Amino acid sequence: MLQLMFLLLLSSFFFSSHCITDVLLSPPDITNPIEAVTLYKGELDFVVKCEATGIPKPTYQWKRNNQDIPPSSYITYDANTGDLTFKGFSEREEGEYRCYASNVLEQTTAVSVSQPVTIKKYRFLRPDSNLATEPVSIKQYDYVKLFCKKDKLEVVAESINYNWYSKSNDQLQLDDGRLYIDQNGDLHINYAKTTDASDPFGIKCGLSGRSSANIVFGDAYNLYVTPVTQIPGQAPVLKWFSANIVAEVSHSARLECVFSGYDPMQPLPTITWTLDDGTVISTNQKYNVSSNGRSLIIYKLLEQDERNYYCKAKNNFGESNPHQVFLNVTSKPIFYENKAPRDVTVSQNKDVTIPCEARSASGEATPSPAVWYVNGRQTGQHTNRNKIDVKTNSLTIKSVKKPDDIMCVLCIVSNSNGEKMGEACVNVILPIDLTQQINVNQEIDMGDSIDLTVLAKTDISQQLIYKWTHFRNKSDLVGEEPKFTFHDSVTKVAYINTTGMTEAEYESLRGDYVVNISHLYDYRIERIHVTLKDKPAPEEPVATEAGFDMWIIGLIIGILFLIIVIIIIIIVICRKQQEGDYNVPPTE
Repeated sequence: MLQLMFLLLLSSFFFSSHCITDVLLSPPDITNPIEAVTLYKGELDFVVKCEATGIPKPTYQWKRNNQDIPPSSYITYDANTGDLTFKGFSEREEGEYRCYASNVLEQTTAVSVSQPVTIKKYRFLRPDSNLATEPVSIKQYDYVKLFCKKDKLEVVAESINYNWYSKSNDQLQLDDGRLYIDQNGDLHINYAKTTDASDPFGIKCGLSGRSSANIVFGDAYNLYVTPVTQIPGQAPVLKWFSANIVAEVSHSARLECVFSGYDPMQPLPTITWTLDDGTVISTNQKYNVSSNGRSLIIYKLLEQDERNYYCKAKNNFGESNPHQVFLNVTSKPIFYENKAPRDVTVSQNKDVTIPCEARSASGEATPSPAVWYVNGRQTGQHTNRNKIDVKTNSLTIKSVKKPDDIMCVLCIVSNSNGEKMGEACVNVILPIDLTQQINVNQEIDMGDSIDLTVLAKTDISQQLIYKWTHFRNKSDLVGEEPKFTFHDSVTKVAYINTTGMTEAEYESLRGDYVVNISHLYDYRIERIHVTLKDKPAPEEPVATEAGFDMWIIGLIIGILFLIIVIIIIIIVICRKQQEGDYNVPPTE
């Protein structure tokens, strides 16, 4: 009983001491923004937020184009909230912004860097307000293409809507597909009607963004249509297709083919899209064939979507040859699976390796070697090479210590399509340590107690879990949960009292008691061997007691067996030879 009281007092001392000396720490972890983004802002005043977790609470700094933001009435940020505030935003404040969240950990400062936030002024402008007008003459039923002529316009927006308008700004109707506007904004008239003549009004391309009320116009056309007395029948002919289509992985791509051709019974030709293996493409979750077949949209692009696609058209007067349209699927660097930087929590004194291995989309040039940053500063001559080992595709922090090596590590890899950033914040915690020695070899009599108490401590941020397993003998590979054990989850005192046990229960107690002390990020294993004084342990195989490994025993047995087989073979051969000698016929 005195022993039990002593253990309780000792446990209370170590755990209260642990709480006093340890400090709860964690590096900053930016939760917003978490992806690279481009913002198109039309308003003059707005706020961009940066949010991060961490202990102590992080403070914030914003940089523009990797430079400190000087005091200004146009741009300010709050170091405590992370808010980046713009007043009277214009083109002069455009740029790439990054948030830096940091917290001070005794003698070091951990810094996390956000993904880039590119901010642009939303605008649809025509610096030259004078519209030019170009005359275009065409015969009835002929095909014509009118270019959008947007070179004189200044357009900065996330997306652009194209429409065509009369001189009085009335939107043209597409006449059941006879008119088609491609992704460049150009207007295709499959066959002209006399009603298309626009003189003296003219038609023009109009670009809009967030609302159709915000429209900027290109130069205009006056279209003259000459009537014909005989309706011509025309087989389809390819007039235009979308060449050099480049789209990124996971985005969408739009492929287009425009054919002329007129059939009084079927005014618009039938357009079919096929894959390079001849499979006909129809509208589904992956593809959308629209605009009378002129447009093929491919969703959620994969690398294997880079291939040739074919369009062809037919009507009652003929059929075109298939035309090849190549789709080039590209990507910024792509991290290999499990090779991107990610946050890690590790016990003190261990090495930590942060991977940064990326590739380009298939068929494209290999990305550049990774550029590394530690706590927001690029590695270089100032980097302690004895502590931090920088390689092409990894960075290793050696024998980490708390709090000195709590940090954030950033890598950037780039290719011709852009750059990819990955960050890992390293949180170092104290290891699992015993707070008292364990009686690892215990020999007991009936009525004694087996002391299974293990007192341990670890980082204040972690809750230790104790799991015991009892191995009855050396051949027991699985073990079982110990019986008759008392364990206090608060004080960690654990024991088995043999008083009042049956003979069989008492005999079952011998063996090894193994405890696994663990938390989310680490574990430690301790072993207590128990023997019974009045019950000698059963004899183990000699080889096992001698410490031989089982593979050595097997090897010896195998060699002995091989020697016996060889001896038997030799005996058989000798007997055969003797029998041969006895049967030799006499010589004359």
